[in-house]
Amino acid sequence: MRRGALDFDDLVRGALSALETDPELCTRWRERCEALLVDEVQDVDRSQLRLALYLAAPGNRIFLVGDDDQTIYAWRLADVRRILDLASSLPGLRRVDLVTNYRCPSIVVDRAVRLVEHNSKRFAKTIRPRPSAPGRLFLLADPGDDVARARRLLRGWAVPDGETRAILARTNAELAPYAAVALETGTPYRAAEDGLLLDDPAIDEVLHVVSGAAGAAPLLEGLLRARASARTAHGVAAAALLAWAPPYGDAPALAAAVAETRARRAAIRRDDAPLLLATAHGTKGLEFDHVAVVGMDEGRFPSRRSVEESDNPERTLEGERRLAYVAWTRARRSLTLVYDPDAPSPFLEEAFSGAELRNG
Repeated sequence: MRRGALDFDDLVRGALSALETDPELCTRWRERCEALLVDEVQDVDRSQLRLALYLAAPGNRIFLVGDDDQTIYAWRLADVRRILDLASSLPGLRRVDLVTNYRCPSIVVDRAVRLVEHNSKRFAKTIRPRPSAPGRLFLLADPGDDVARARRLLRGWAVPDGETRAILARTNAELAPYAAVALETGTPYRAAEDGLLLDDPAIDEVLHVVSGAAGAAPLLEGLLRARASARTAHGVAAAALLAWAPPYGDAPALAAAVAETRARRAAIRRDDAPLLLATAHGTKGLEFDHVAVVGMDEGRFPSRRSVEESDNPERTLEGERRLAYVAWTRARRSLTLVYDPDAPSPFLEEAFSGAELRNG
C-alpha cells in the first residue's frame, strides 16, 4: 500500500467505484459492452460478478458460461450459490444445459455423475457421455504405505508411447512419494510442486546449523535438536532431513546426498514430460489420456481437516465432492482410483458398490 501498488482485487474494486461514481464513464463503458460474455463464471467472486452485471445493465445482454459442478475455488471466494442464484439478479435469464461430456469414457462419466449427484447445491441436469465413448476405469485397492503404492502404480502403469499421464492428489504433500519413485526409476515428470521440499531454503539452513554445531553431535541427534528448537519452516525441514538421514554418517554426507538428488531431479523434471504430478485443484480445465487419482482414502479425500475445521461442514463436503468430480473427469482414455480397501473414501462408497470396492 505504501508503494501505491494494486493487486487484482484492488483493480476490480477501483473499477466498480469509478463506474458507480462517474455517470459519464459508466455510460461510455456500457456502450462498449453492448454484449458481454463471462467464461468460467463459477469461479468469479462477488465483486467480479457485480462488475460484470453492472457493465451489462440495463439491457442485460450477457452470456454466462460455466459449470456449477466445477466450483472448486472456495479459497478464492467462489461460491456455487452465486451461480445457482443468478436468475434472481437477471430476470428472464435462460439456462441452456450442455449435457454431453465429450472427453471421458462412458464408465467415467457414469461414476463421476453418480458421485456429484449426492450434492444438494447444484442444478438438476442430465450429463451423458458422447456416443461410443470407449475407455476404462480401474479400482486399484492397495493397502500399502504411500511409497509402496507409488512403486506399484508407476512400475505397473503401462501406457502407449505418445500418450499423456497425470497423477492427481488432494495435496502437494501427497505427491512426494510419486516424485520420489520417479527419481528412483528415472521417470521424467513435470510438476509445479512435487512435495519433496528439495527447493526449500530451510533444508540448507538446517544442514548448515547441524554441520556447525558445537561438539559435532551425531547427525540424528543434531537434527532432533534442530527440529525441537526450530521455527515452523525449519522444523518441517528438520523432520524431512530426519527421514533422509539414517544412511549417512554426518551432515556433510547428507548435504552431498541432497545436492546429488537435486541434480538427478533437475535432469528428469522437464516441461515436456508426458507424466504430470499435480493437485486436483491445479488441473481444472486440463485433460490427459490416463489419469490416476491417488489417496482416495477415508480422511484424505475428502480432507477430514478441511471438513472438521469448516464453519459449514456440509458445504465444505460438497466442495470436496466437486473437487473429486473435477479430478475424475480429467481422463480421456482411462481413470485409475487408488485407495485403501480397508478405509476407502466415502466418495468411492457413493459412486461404487461395496462388492466393486472389495474386488478392486
